[in-house]
Amino acid sequence: MTDTPFKLATVQTQSAPFVMMVVADQGWVLDDLYKAWRQGKRGGALLGVSSIRLLLDDWDLNFEALCEMATFAAAGNAGPDVAVDPGEVRYLPPILNPGKMMYAAANYGGHIREMVAAGTAKTDEERDNMLDRDKSRVRPYSFLKAASALSGAYDDIVIPPDTTKVDWEVELALAMGRSGKRIPAEKAMDYVAGFMTTNDVSARDWNMREDWPTLRTDWFGGKSHDTFAPMGPYFVPRAFVPDHTKLRLTLKVSGETKQDGITGDMVFSAEEQIEHCSTLITLDPGDILSTGTPEGVGHGAGTYLKAGDVVETEVEGMGAQRNNVVAEVVEQ
Repeated sequence: MTDTPFKLATVQTQSAPFVMMVVADQGWVLDDLYKAWRQGKRGGALLGVSSIRLLLDDWDLNFEALCEMATFAAAGNAGPDVAVDPGEVRYLPPILNPGKMMYAAANYGGHIREMVAAGTAKTDEERDNMLDRDKSRVRPYSFLKAASALSGAYDDIVIPPDTTKVDWEVELALAMGRSGKRIPAEKAMDYVAGFMTTNDVSARDWNMREDWPTLRTDWFGGKSHDTFAPMGPYFVPRAFVPDHTKLRLTLKVSGETKQDGITGDMVFSAEEQIEHCSTLITLDPGDILSTGTPEGVGHGAGTYLKAGDVVETEVEGMGAQRNNVVAEVVEQ
């Protein structure tokens, strides 16, 4: 393991997307850095230099090489032609085209209570069920979100014309670095490659369907609109996150703090969520699992995003997002 921490980003200038390694505050074009590092060197080949998604396919091996490259760059051996200014690039979602995106619902006690108070539970029985977090009876609740909802950390959040209740949810996302089925919680972190900041943007009036009172919950309609999954800016390897249960999560709307929580307040830990999801489906490298949001969402107070708002979302150590909210322009 290197003494030189680094983070990765998928970025773009005028050309095709590429991977940028950031060491301290300096960015490096990963492909060019790899070529400089490999000159006269045998062994330690990097597999999948063109995307973080490909790096995750053989993450354990690739991470060793990336650590050596970070030390090489930090020592000043790479040269100026390999450098890139992190402030002069467009940030894309770190992992492009993930195979699966799994999200946790109702996974912080404060968030559960605010949703109950806002009327999400229609009966006393439903309310009691939502508030029951006895793990001997209750399993994690996960849903799939379309990968097409992904957007960059500084891209616009686009409000569709057929919703008036678009909400925010700061979350810690993790990416898998190994394949596994029925992964026990105590071994789950061995399968995780790294972490990211994300915002699980939600259309509440689509999520809770009054036109379908029996079925009611529509996760696809509520969660998978285009731009409803800002991700990044950075992918931070797990090895550089000392304790993923002690990360601060914050979200501001137009300068006003709405959410301020800590990852240790999860009902079901990230490890327990991995165990749960992997009992249902095989988890593969590049799959993303988002772990739930703390209290402070707009639905609790009956306030929602509108065009002109600015959303600032951050998970401690993972980088901050800043997204302008705009209305979708529908061509007639």
